[in-house]
Amino acid sequence: MKYLSESIFAKELETLERLRSLLSENKSSKETLELELKNLIEEFSNTITTSSKLAKVSDNNEKRLIKAQERSEKANILLKEKNQSLTLLSEVGKLVTSSLEMKDILNAIYNNLKSLIKIEILTFGLFEEQQNCIKYKNILVKGEYLPGMQKDSLDDDNLSSFCFKSQKEFISNNLEKDFPHYKKSIEKQTGETIDSVAYFPLKAHDEIIGILTFQNTEKDTFSESTIGMLRDMANFIAIGVDNANAYKKLSKRNKELKGTLEEIRNLNEKAENLLLNILPKSTAERLKKGEITIADYFPQATVLFADIVGFSKLSVDIGSPEKLVSLLNDIFTVFDSIAERYKLEKIKTIGDCYMLAGGVPDKSDDHAFRSALASLEMIQYLDELHKTGSSLNFRIGLHSGDVVAGVIGKKKFVYDLWGDTVNTASRMESHGRPGRIHCTKEFFELTKDKFLFEDRGEMEVKGKGIMHTYFLNTKK
Repeated sequence: MKYLSESIFAKELETLERLRSLLSENKSSKETLELELKNLIEEFSNTITTSSKLAKVSDNNEKRLIKAQERSEKANILLKEKNQSLTLLSEVGKLVTSSLEMKDILNAIYNNLKSLIKIEILTFGLFEEQQNCIKYKNILVKGEYLPGMQKDSLDDDNLSSFCFKSQKEFISNNLEKDFPHYKKSIEKQTGETIDSVAYFPLKAHDEIIGILTFQNTEKDTFSESTIGMLRDMANFIAIGVDNANAYKKLSKRNKELKGTLEEIRNLNEKAENLLLNILPKSTAERLKKGEITIADYFPQATVLFADIVGFSKLSVDIGSPEKLVSLLNDIFTVFDSIAERYKLEKIKTIGDCYMLAGGVPDKSDDHAFRSALASLEMIQYLDELHKTGSSLNFRIGLHSGDVVAGVIGKKKFVYDLWGDTVNTASRMESHGRPGRIHCTKEFFELTKDKFLFEDRGEMEVKGKGIMHTYFLNTKK
């Protein structure tokens, strides 16, 4: 275009120069001169026309260039706004995924919006089903949170109710003109004079879970671009609120499950303790693993019986059943402690009779020795009772031999012993003397090196015939 303009300008100068030359020479005839003038005028006219057209093209190009520059500037502004919008949305997205605190999220929105749009008030409310309202716990006014909360009843005619029921956003740049009947209820929240509002319902799984609002005291706050950005922001926050609700439900459920597991653990512990009060630990473990029939043979074990002397008369003298049971509980609790201390197994109590065994269910070589120590401690406890004025007395019988041990019953498990050794130990108790430990020769042979005995000699034992027996006196 530049070279074309220069060519036309040169053509104009050339035409003028030819005209000057023609007029100065004045040698041609009149007719020839007129013809040459006519040609020069026509040529000059064509040049002027071309120059005029070129000027118009130049003007149009300049106008188009100005318009292009204006569009470029607008595009740059829009691009800058989009970039700021994306930055803000990214910031909100990070907060939504990293924080469950709505105050932190609203603060970030407020601070980042300052460079894009003037927003003086941000409010966030959640749907409360029981009260049928939107409860605004977070109200941010000019960077400061208002104390307390506000409620918008969904039964009343207000913007919260409109958004919730219609599930649509509400935007006005001139509230006084567009919806004057809503103005009073909005301004009641903050006490500010509101002219521009934008209400966005927060949706999760096609249900309204809350409302996010942007408000300003000036008119014409919201443009198409900023509305789109605020809409995206509301969607982000809806996701965050839904995640927070899911997290709260999950935490509550985990807490409930933890409580249930703790309760189950406590019940299992009680059941375990109850089972161990009934059965030996090793036997209980076998039952839990699924063994149905449990019966074990022990070639060597010691059985002890301890029986209260004159219990029938004692029951009458005491009179009260509660006192009688309390007395038995006191005695047998001491016996339980003795059995546990010497690692003996309590088998059962039968009325006023206490039975324990050594060498079952866990085999051992010192079952007789430990049983002897336990029986001596029982007599020592009796002596302590006598020192307090008690007339209580009991007999103890001991015998060592083979036994069969196992579990009987389905509903009420019982760990018991069977065999002649059990019967013989019981006979030693019944044929003994109050306050003494009566035992068989088999028991004596196993423990004579460590204890002192009194030889009782041979005697008739019911169901057994003649037996040589002994009284255990003390440890050597």
